[in-house]
Amino acid sequence: MSSTDSPEPFVGKELSTTRFEVTDQLLQDHYHGLELSPSSTGLLPSTIISEPDNAYFREIAYSYQQGHLWLRQQMRLLSPLRKNTTYKVSGTIEEIYPKRNRNVVHYGIKLTQPNGEIAAFSNHHQSFLSNKMTGNSVEFRKPMDKPGARKFQVPEGHGIGELTRTITREMCGIYFHGDANYHTNKESAQSLGFEDVVVGGRMTLAYTARVLEDFFGEQWWSSGELDLKFTNPVWCDDVVTVKGRLLGPHATRSEALHCFVWIEKNDGAIALVADASVLA
Repeated sequence: MSSTDSPEPFVGKELSTTRFEVTDQLLQDHYHGLELSPSSTGLLPSTIISEPDNAYFREIAYSYQQGHLWLRQQMRLLSPLRKNTTYKVSGTIEEIYPKRNRNVVHYGIKLTQPNGEIAAFSNHHQSFLSNKMTGNSVEFRKPMDKPGARKFQVPEGHGIGELTRTITREMCGIYFHGDANYHTNKESAQSLGFEDVVVGGRMTLAYTARVLEDFFGEQWWSSGELDLKFTNPVWCDDVVTVKGRLLGPHATRSEALHCFVWIEKNDGAIALVADASVLA
């Protein structure tokens, strides 16, 4: 069923079954757009599964799209992806729930290998304004102005690495394959109610996973789980630093280690927080 058959999303909607190929161009755009080198493990970036995930936007989106934002991403990795391999992708809208002045569409996808085994599960939570904007741009409250806001506390634990980048518009353009959209083009961003280019969540997601990949090595690709929440937009030319802590044994996942990862901007704002685990 296409988005034209049902213009508004609904729970239980089966998304199109598609194919996803891990190409050399996709990998080149990933590394160059993020200013990263390939992992020393020789394995591919684990978050490239967000590429087919993101491709479902037209099938899950509300007809009114100004001000839409990605709020949360969950991933469960079972096997490394392979270059020049084509995967089957399928998905379903699992729930739609309210959050402040937004409706959040939560859809789950799975990537299936050519041999029929599942390589990964991904759960995407995309938010849409419940009502149309009254002005020309989306208003963002400072994190500390939100009701019940608490000062961010660095968790106690062993440091697992750190990564800092200044994300430029040029990097965004490369990462998103030269497409003109609100993650790469100011006019496109303003048409959706944003004052400037919004750095794609897939980029900060990838930086978060890279710290985990470097620390855990090959075990991350076969047993890594991630639950990430975006807490503050990142704009072009923001300087972001990814930091992580190993907290110890996981409280609910047997035989797993628990990590906490966050991204901090130069002004002190926290752009995202993430819980991660991997089998010990």
